[in-house]
Amino acid sequence: MNLNSTFKRKVAYITGIVLLLFPLFFLGQPATSGHNGVGEVGGKLAQLRAESELAQSNLGEINPVSSSMQLATFGLRPVAVIILWEKATKFQKMEDYDNVTATINQISKLQPNFISIWKFQAHNLAYNISVDFDNYRHRYQWVRRGIQFLMEGTRYNSRNAKLVQEVAFYTGSKIGYSDEKIQFRSLFSEDEMFHGQMSDEGIDLASNRALGANGKPDNWKASYLWYEKSEDVASMNEHHVHRDPIRFYEKKPQALVYYAMALEDDGYLDAEAQQAFAAAHTALIQLGNRDLSTQFGFNVRLNQFGEFQQNLKELRDKMDALAPELRQELKDDRFKRLSKPQQDAYSMEVGLRSDYHRQLANEATQAMFISESDIAEAMPIGIRKQARNIAMAAEDAAMKVDGIDYMREMINYSYWLKRCEMEQMTLAITARKTVQQADDLFVEARLEEARKLYEIAWVDWRKIFDKYPSMITRDTGQNLEPSISNYIELLQQFDEELPEDFVLQNLVATLEFAPKTLPAPSIQFPSPSQPNRIKGSVPNTDYLDK
Repeated sequence: MNLNSTFKRKVAYITGIVLLLFPLFFLGQPATSGHNGVGEVGGKLAQLRAESELAQSNLGEINPVSSSMQLATFGLRPVAVIILWEKATKFQKMEDYDNVTATINQISKLQPNFISIWKFQAHNLAYNISVDFDNYRHRYQWVRRGIQFLMEGTRYNSRNAKLVQEVAFYTGSKIGYSDEKIQFRSLFSEDEMFHGQMSDEGIDLASNRALGANGKPDNWKASYLWYEKSEDVASMNEHHVHRDPIRFYEKKPQALVYYAMALEDDGYLDAEAQQAFAAAHTALIQLGNRDLSTQFGFNVRLNQFGEFQQNLKELRDKMDALAPELRQELKDDRFKRLSKPQQDAYSMEVGLRSDYHRQLANEATQAMFISESDIAEAMPIGIRKQARNIAMAAEDAAMKVDGIDYMREMINYSYWLKRCEMEQMTLAITARKTVQQADDLFVEARLEEARKLYEIAWVDWRKIFDKYPSMITRDTGQNLEPSISNYIELLQQFDEELPEDFVLQNLVATLEFAPKTLPAPSIQFPSPSQPNRIKGSVPNTDYLDK
């Protein structure tokens, strides 16, 4: 009887196992591909993975005898990842960077769809580890490894537009904005192996769109192409950008702006820079014409600011025409309700206000705010309905004006648009050339000649700023700061000081600088990011892995 019961249980177990094989096969059958690109879609899990474009963990690429592999095999993948993170941190403290790289690769194979791994470790490679090396060639290699790591991440997460943007950002900013950017940009332009790897990812660096003024691939143009790819990805999967679309879409034209400024840094002050700024200006206009979603549930365009502003003015004028004195009466009434300190602070000149007065003035401004609805409700009954309709339209327009203005201010849109216009002027190119020639003469201690050229250049810049007064900012001033500093030092050689009626005095007022020491020979024209930049030696590329 006992033997019979045991036999029945075994048969039941075996039958259950066999029956479970069918749903397991249905769920877990892997997808296959045929010779003609047509294959089986696989089981339900494979189909869900394909729909979400999730990557399969590549356990086959992990050391089979490692503890991590053993843990991952038995379903303890999170534990394995924690152990590997600890190992990577330990190796980095020991400056064993080869093992850091190997460990990071294992982590990425265990959690290929965990985006933070790709971002964090790419930053670790390109920023943290690279600075531990004295030789800029070695630093470039680690920056390149960080970018390569991100590129690998985009293969596992091809629908993540933000990760593609990370590749673009590192290619542009880390190579083109570092202290060693002269050397890094030169190394990148010669790095054929790296160019080939980017081409494998769909970034054709052999095309004219990627070539710089020297006929070789430029990192900023490569960055632009990566940003373009990120927008293509976003068009198919917009949830990655809907929270902050302006920050996402500003990157592509920004890369062209930085490319144009890099050309000026490199001494290309003629047609090359002019055309580059024209391309950047066109890209900014295209950005301004793009529909961008807002947190208020409607779409706007940056270039609609003037249109909505004019519409708002017309609606307010229409409201005031119904009761010309009402707006001012409401304002006066609210002013009377303020406390005496608030009234005094509000009436005080802005430049004379202390922090305490500024706080009171802000409180007063908020208390005195009068909405169009407030005005409509104060209208006579006979025209109140009409006023309410106008108020509703005006407040809708005001909301759009505020939304567009906030977005434009967030990315400094107006400044860069005007900057690109200004830089295309023939007078601006002439002024930059003159300043560069004066800087070179100053380095050679030919002071009389340098002084004449500086003073010619300052007059040209004065004409430019008279046409573009909004360009008198610290950003623009930093571009000329080293040259103005040289001019001040030059005047000191003649026992003179910068005159009070200096033609660029209002620009100088935006700067906080001390006269620079005599620059080294072969001075390079400064940029806003690196005003003290000195031209470095062009490195050879024999060390690159070919």
